[in-house]
Amino acid sequence: MSETASDGSLVEYLRSRGQLAEPGVTVLTGGVSGETFLVETAPSRIVVKRALSRLRVAGEWTAKPERAMTEAHALELLHSLTPDRTPELRDVDPLCHTIVMTAAPAGWPVWKSVLLGDAPDPAGVTETAGALGTVLGTWHARTWHDRQVASRFNDYEAFEQLRISPFHRTVAAAHPAVAARVDACARELLTRRDCLVHGDFSPKNVLVGSSGLMVLDFEVAHFGAAVFDLAFLQCHLVLKALHMPSRAAELAGAARRFAGSYEGACRHPVRRIGWHTACLLLARVDGLSPAGYLSPATSEAVRRLALGLLAADDPPAAEVWDRVAEVTR
Repeated sequence: MSETASDGSLVEYLRSRGQLAEPGVTVLTGGVSGETFLVETAPSRIVVKRALSRLRVAGEWTAKPERAMTEAHALELLHSLTPDRTPELRDVDPLCHTIVMTAAPAGWPVWKSVLLGDAPDPAGVTETAGALGTVLGTWHARTWHDRQVASRFNDYEAFEQLRISPFHRTVAAAHPAVAARVDACARELLTRRDCLVHGDFSPKNVLVGSSGLMVLDFEVAHFGAAVFDLAFLQCHLVLKALHMPSRAAELAGAARRFAGSYEGACRHPVRRIGWHTACLLLARVDGLSPAGYLSPATSEAVRRLALGLLAADDPPAAEVWDRVAEVTR
């Protein structure tokens, strides 16, 4: 396929791969790292995803497109562990950095849209958070210190390009007072070897329905520090609580449910959730990919919260939410 695929070229590509005949094609939006299409040929629904070498953001942000093969490997493994929570891999094309997978049922909204109030909630915020904790805890527990999984997912270049450099390196340069602590968190993420880490465990990568949920986007999966996935989701819930103070208590409850469900599924202790969450909060206001829904005033509140967390002894997740409650009262 060309660097920017059209619906017509995509159809011909799928025919050449033996995937379908006469489809309806919809361009899916929301991501910056690739091109994604929903292809429907009754009664089947599939998603075609191609990794881009230059991400669609304002700044200069590049990453190797071979990360599509990492996503394919992660889909194979995690679908075997939680088949009802992940897409099924259908086709892999290493030359075009493209994968084909099953789609979620029609009408399932993105959880980010649900949390922001832009889509109806089919399942309940707390219930979804609890289910996600169980899913993540299952992945981590079933791959914990697994040598075969560690060997298969030992490429950290995409994680450096898509997370450490645009997030940690960028905010450390912007905030010298906490740079040493941010750098320490980055080192831990690059050297700790706990389990298979999703790397983008975010509400934008979760589709929800009344009958379940589906987790997407595994292109920065790697064998690394479990704390990253936990902090990543906590960060997104904190951002939305600060953005919508009237729902802060509800989101705090969802965060507690997520953490409790995770601990029930994965018994291994995880350290430094507070500092890692703070690093990610800073990244979403001062990194290369700021959260677009935050107002300038809310961004400043996020910044103050994150800097305060990094200046103190590492706080547990409960203390992070205590500070959120103080801000949103």
